[in-house]
Amino acid sequence: MKPSTHILQYQIIQAAAQLFVKQGFESVTMAEIAASAKVEEEALYVLYGSKFDIVLELYQRINADWRLAVDEMHETKLHERFERAVMLKLDLMSPFADALAGMVGYLLRDQQVGIGSGPTRHIRAQAMATMRLVIDGAEDAGRLRKKIAQLPAALYLIHWTLMLLHLQGGNREESQATVAMAAKMLQKARNASFLLPLFPFFQDLGQWAERFVGQSDPSTEVVAKAIVQQVFLHRKLILPAGEACLSGECVRCQDLHVSKIEVFVTANEPVHFVLPAFPAKSPNSRKTIGKLPDLGETIALQTLQGLCDEIQAIYQPGARVTICSDGRIFSDLVEVGDDEITTYVAEIRKIVASHGFKSIEIMNLEDLLPEMSIDAGREWVLTRFSESIDALSDRLKSSPSFLKLFNGIHRFIAEDRQVLHPELSATKAKESAKPIALQVIQHSNAWTRLIAQLYPMAIRLSIHPYDAHADKIGIRLTKATDDWLTPWHGAIALGSDGYVLMKAADAVAKGARLVEREGRPSHFTTISP
Repeated sequence: MKPSTHILQYQIIQAAAQLFVKQGFESVTMAEIAASAKVEEEALYVLYGSKFDIVLELYQRINADWRLAVDEMHETKLHERFERAVMLKLDLMSPFADALAGMVGYLLRDQQVGIGSGPTRHIRAQAMATMRLVIDGAEDAGRLRKKIAQLPAALYLIHWTLMLLHLQGGNREESQATVAMAAKMLQKARNASFLLPLFPFFQDLGQWAERFVGQSDPSTEVVAKAIVQQVFLHRKLILPAGEACLSGECVRCQDLHVSKIEVFVTANEPVHFVLPAFPAKSPNSRKTIGKLPDLGETIALQTLQGLCDEIQAIYQPGARVTICSDGRIFSDLVEVGDDEITTYVAEIRKIVASHGFKSIEIMNLEDLLPEMSIDAGREWVLTRFSESIDALSDRLKSSPSFLKLFNGIHRFIAEDRQVLHPELSATKAKESAKPIALQVIQHSNAWTRLIAQLYPMAIRLSIHPYDAHADKIGIRLTKATDDWLTPWHGAIALGSDGYVLMKAADAVAKGARLVEREGRPSHFTTISP
């Protein structure tokens, strides 16, 4: 399926939801959905076998957005995190609430789209992983989790009860009061956790909930954990972590990703990773040696292919990586032209093809929106998926990991502005880089949200280092002098003891000489010719 079909899916889901509200789920036909979405009925059936499949896609999209929203929460108390997470889910369901309310009977008992049915098992696994994230981010959850081994499943079941109560007619204010009451009860249970052994009901509830969610084959979990540990060998972290996190043995680190990988293993399909990366070369000549991909990009792509090969040694179907080139989405902010991005991405595709990197595919903005101009495509993404600068500014004050991310991007942009705008003092360059850094994050996050909609079950990789317990896995593409350095912000320097990625100016200062391949700059070397 070509990536552009995902945009068509977005239109179809919106059209179908409106029809479900107007006519009722049961009476709506696929022909009516096709007409409302302005697509040929044949094209609709290529994407969806039935209207039940459209509902499953809607579930996935809501849960993908929910995972992103929960990952950005900064509450530290379990009851506060649970309340916030449930309200986030209600808000994400809000545009489709009327449609889902008319389907409550199907949600409860249908064998195709029911919340306990077989076809929705992978979606339950996705939501369960989010609920674990809610719990793992709470500093006071340890005692309660020890008393109720199935706490994630129990809270997941309670969350669904609250969802159904809301769909049965509660407005947002009433539902918020109900959710707050449930959170208060959770707080009381946590405070009186020493009494829980006297009430086996709670353990029974947890066990029943776990059966409802559906457990994977133990051997599947073993394979999924082995895959996660293999990925962690390439991980780079932003914040200090314990020894278990550094070694990849941390259960909390693993649980964030195991359930999603289990879905692929159960289906005997390649594990799917998504990586927003390879935008274009930085225009800062102190960092890079040209506008085209060089040895740095080749090594980075080889690393990704190597990771897929390593996973295949553990799990025969292996893995695949979709590189979502993100240069288009913030090119104006980093002062790179669209023509440069076009050439850069074309060259990346050539490297993938010429080296036989069979597990890697490249996706660009124009692949998603082939009927739109680049400017119109950018506007489409930002209008639908970006959050406000004010919200990002507030997060700088509340999230240490987000502040670290901002500082890293701010430093890069300030360095570039000093070179691109020599008339600016160092102080002015740093100051003017701050709003640009926030906009880069805003645009990048919009791209991330779109990707999450397109690939809701994929495991999200990042070129940036991340907290050990974040939903995204920071991936080390090359050895480098700086964890924030990428092939498009640096150059490879070869030495007698191997290679390292560094800024071009630093390589020159060390006496390295530039090497060309096929008539263009490739890398530096300190090895005598």
